[in-house]
Amino acid sequence: MIASSPPSPSAGPLLHATLLVADAAPLVAAYAHLGLAAAGEGRVDAAESAAWGPAAAALAGCRSLWLAPVGAAPLLRLIEVPGTPPRPTRREHGWLALEILVRDVDAIAARLAAAGGGGVERVGPPADLDGSPAIRAMQLGGPAGEMLYLTQVKAPVPPFAIPLSSALPPQQDLGALFIAVLSTPSREATLAACAALGAGAMLRFDTRITVLNRALGRPRETRWPVATVQWAGDSLFEIDEVVAAELRPASPAPGLGLPTGLAWVTMQAPGVETAPALRELSPGAWLECEPAANPRTGSAPPAGG
Repeated sequence: MIASSPPSPSAGPLLHATLLVADAAPLVAAYAHLGLAAAGEGRVDAAESAAWGPAAAALAGCRSLWLAPVGAAPLLRLIEVPGTPPRPTRREHGWLALEILVRDVDAIAARLAAAGGGGVERVGPPADLDGSPAIRAMQLGGPAGEMLYLTQVKAPVPPFAIPLSSALPPQQDLGALFIAVLSTPSREATLAACAALGAGAMLRFDTRITVLNRALGRPRETRWPVATVQWAGDSLFEIDEVVAAELRPASPAPGLGLPTGLAWVTMQAPGVETAPALRELSPGAWLECEPAANPRTGSAPPAGG
């Protein structure tokens, strides 16, 4: 009997993430220490907010600012919504963390230390991943409560298709947003939603998640049900099933149906019906599906940063 191959993903890669914040300035200052700079700004126009759907209708007219690595496409979009508090993603369901490829994670850690922390919380210092010395990463907490995993990939890590740090151009310390991590009450329901979008291989396993164990006061060796979902373009979702009394539903931004802080991620999805463009993949985890051709305009990111 010959085992069947996993399906090839028809959607991907991940493109960028959007944060809803009261004031973009603290994030601009903090992310400058990581190598991200302002790469264009404007206002969310009515057509774009309408395309996102009813949950985002009140964003029309809000200031929108892009942050990008030198010479690369933007990774983050900041939208200012007055009165929006930070959202600690480790304590709520929804998008938990953004994993960004870096050239040298120890060099970035040293740069942040020299800057007195650089406006971010060091949650975990650079360390090789348990059981996989090909990956070295550190974890940071951002000003809006978001989590960042800065990851140096030193060699291929089968069966996952992810980018290598050595492939970054010489002028770039930061590369792509290549993994988006979400916290969900149901791993299986989230996997089903991903399958409907054209996901590739899915793996299920239990593993220790140190940032959650610390945030929720669990023993260090506590293991959680996890899954990975492969997308095109060397992108992944990590799905963490977190059923804990301490977790709250994602806090909505004032006047919106979207979470504060890390609100949604954007992925290229050419075969997906994109009306509305924003859909709730799992409680509090919103996904924007961007067509491969004829992308929306409005406050779209400037090409090449």
